[in-house]
Amino acid sequence: MNGEDFRSKLREFHLRSKEYSSQESRVTLEDEKKMNNACCVKLYLEDHTIGNLVRMNLLKQKEVTFSGYRQIHPLQHTIEIKVQTNGSIKPYDAIQKTLQDLSDEFKNLEDEWARKIAEKEKHQMKLEI
Repeated sequence: MNGEDFRSKLREFHLRSKEYSSQESRVTLEDEKKMNNACCVKLYLEDHTIGNLVRMNLLKQKEVTFSGYRQIHPLQHTIEIKVQTNGSIKPYDAIQKTLQDLSDEFKNLEDEWARKIAEKEKHQMKLEI
């Protein structure tokens, strides 16, 4: 993919995100009819990056018996995440816990990043003196 293709796709993505934010939710929830203790979550304007992060973190929970995701279509920026639990917790609660865990993990990463940048700047200031 050349640079212009990437920029045009990025412009299209931003236009779509504005449409979704003003018109409808980017998340839909449905109970899964073919499996017990299961649900399907559709995330609009997302791709494999978020799908795989959520799937892998869901599988870390012992109550989750199945977690998978798929991109609806290569030209659509929508993924479906399916989750099944053993019944001790609701699938929506498992997703909520996973999202909170990911949020905490990224917050820790952000804090560590800020510390390292501050250390680097302090070290550079010493070298300049």
